[in-house]
Amino acid sequence: MMKKKVLIIDDDLNICREIKYSMQNETTDVYYALSAQEGFEQFAKHHFCLVIMDVSLSETDVFQLLKAMREVKPIPILVLSASAKSEEKISALHAGANVYLEKPYELEECLAHAQSLMRLYSELKPSESRHYTLVFGMDMMIDLARHQATLKGKPLDLTRKEFDLLFCLASHAGQVLSREQLYNQVWNNDSDFNVDDSVRNHIKRLRKKLTPSGREYIKNVWGGGGYCFSPEDTADSQ
Repeated sequence: MMKKKVLIIDDDLNICREIKYSMQNETTDVYYALSAQEGFEQFAKHHFCLVIMDVSLSETDVFQLLKAMREVKPIPILVLSASAKSEEKISALHAGANVYLEKPYELEECLAHAQSLMRLYSELKPSESRHYTLVFGMDMMIDLARHQATLKGKPLDLTRKEFDLLFCLASHAGQVLSREQLYNQVWNNDSDFNVDDSVRNHIKRLRKKLTPSGREYIKNVWGGGGYCFSPEDTADSQ
């Protein structure tokens, strides 16, 4: 039987450990992250059935994080907060939280909410059709299931071929793909009298749409006639 996975995101190590050791058992593995960035990376990498997170994390816009997580996967989110303001509760729920629990809280109540959300997720979980989403930090997400890519939280207006080309490159991040390889994977059985020009022109348009990122995601590989998707923030020229 596959274990359920729970993620805790809180910069208070004591809280992380308290919840972890209360929930960890033979059917549940509990992970924790002490920063929003680390938490988001774990969230994108593993398949969790619940996220428990503090909305007072200082190094990022937590409501932006909530929205980004909700964009990637439909996972229940239990929010912990020291604030009792109704405005913050409403903002958190609108951003993607399912339950808002004020600190200090009774551990038993937190665990009861967690078990309730996990049970609901198990009952409503869709079939195991793969929801394949590529995530690069909090800057870019490429959702194959919805055929949608977002850059810095904003949807990219891509044609079908541009999306397929971006997904193909990003799913082979760090690997050099020739124009012929890209053509064979993206264009499938479509015929084109000039493969090089067709791929080159689509790459040019795709790069233009990625310029708001302030980085060069798609790099030319000189001498090989190919391209490489690089999620690292480098300033190499084309």
